[in-house]
Parts: sequence; structure tokens; C-alpha cells
Amino acid sequence: MIFPVTNQCLQSSSSTRYKSRSQKARVLTEAWVESRVTCPGCGGSLQLLPANTRAADLRCKQCGEMYQLKSQSRPFVRRILGAEYNTTIKSIQNGTHPSLILLHYDPNSMIVKSLEFVHKSWISSSAIIARKPLGPNARRAGWQGCQIDLDRIPALARIQAIKEGTSLSSEQVRAQWLKAQSIAGVTADSRGWISDVLRLVDALPVEFTLQDIYRFEVDLAKLHPSNHNIRAKIRQQLQIARDLHVIEFVSRGRYHKIDPTNPGAG
Repeated sequence: MIFPVTNQCLQSSSSTRYKSRSQKARVLTEAWVESRVTCPGCGGSLQLLPANTRAADLRCKQCGEMYQLKSQSRPFVRRILGAEYNTTIKSIQNGTHPSLILLHYDPNSMIVKSLEFVHKSWISSSAIIARKPLGPNARRAGWQGCQIDLDRIPALARIQAIKEGTSLSSEQVRAQWLKAQSIAGVTADSRGWISDVLRLVDALPVEFTLQDIYRFEVDLAKLHPSNHNIRAKIRQQLQIARDLHVIEFVSRGRYHKIDPTNPGAG
């Protein structure tokens, strides 16, 4: 595994034939990821897919994990552009949505400032925001895109590889990935629920109580209007989180969050 990444400078002779800054940035970031970044799950090499491949940009040669690269010259704050709305929802439901690679670089020095992976298993329909369909005069009239709301994805799913210019060790990256991957065997509907619950847990202290999470009952009811027993569902999701070693039971109604960056945690 290449982590920690020792060369964080975006350099590639193939970008010189492009005049557009956005095209140059795309070529540079794709080339850098392919040559410098390895699969966080197995350590295999990443290979760029043919241009215009639907949904994904890179594939791990060893385990086949698919990735979609999102790169930009400003920090990732909340929402990022996604693909066509209905296609995205269907890919989440059938488990084919790729994991994400979020790369932030300095546009002046062309140095990578941050790099993180978002595990596909935690990208639920709750995180997908539909955009307004294109108007009747547009070339693709009626086409409806979407945005991915990173605030609706729990911190557990966001695997840091480079943070504020500092690269994490391969052990730290792999520990985070394996912790995030632990939910892969859960059904899509259940993943959506536990993702929503753990996203709210992120806002709580390291040690929290059942009553603390009950405060979000109204928020969860809005996300899941067909469920009329929200508190029971919350308790069920906390039990799943315990089984996945994401949180641990302290005492009756009290829980402790486990640090996913610690290889020995859980």
C-alpha cells in the first residue's frame, strides 16, 4: 500500500495539451490518483477506466472495487454534484453505486491538501438531493441531476488518507475502511436507517445516552415518514452499531463511540 503518500504534487506531461484549467486539473488529478493512491481495502493498484464510463472513474485491479473521483480546488464542505437522480437512487438500492474519492488540491502550488474515501455502503438515498429538471429548451430537456449531501453521511464512512497535507499510515487508512465496510452485509433499507442514526450520533459527545439520541426523533420521522415507532427503530440501529463495533455499551442507556482510526479499536 502506498500510504503514507510521499509525493503530493500533481504533475503530468499529459496535461500540457489542454488549455482549459478544469481539463488540466481533471487529467492531473486522475493521473496522480492512478499512480500514487492504492485501494484502501486491499492495497491493490487503481486503474483508470475508459473515458465516459458510466458512474465510475477507477477500478482496483486486485479486488474490483469501483471508485468515482471528485476533485476540486476548494475544500469539500457539504454538497457535491452527483449523476442523474433516478439512476443514482437505483444504484444505491441495488448496491452498484461506487465508493467516492474526494481530492482537494491547492490551485496555485498544485499540491494535494486532502484526500478521503467515502465508502459506498454508507451512501443512502437520504443523502441524495434531487436537482430541478432541465427546462424544455435545454439540450437534455427533462434530465434531472442530483447532489450528494456529505452532511447526511456519517463520519465513519469518510476515510481520511491525507488530512491538512499530512498523509496517514496504511494501518490507519485500512482500519477506517474495514470499519466502514462492516455494514456491507446489511440490507440497503437498514443501511439507510443506521446511516441516518449514526450521522446524528456524530453530533453527540464520545459518551452519549439513549435520551440524547431520542432528541432527534422528529428529524428521523421526517426522513422515514412510513415508520411510526421511531424510538424502537433507534434502539434497533444502536444494537446493529454495537454488533458492528462502531459503538460500545457502557451501562443501561449509555454508549461510547469507538475511534475508527485506531487499528486496535473494536
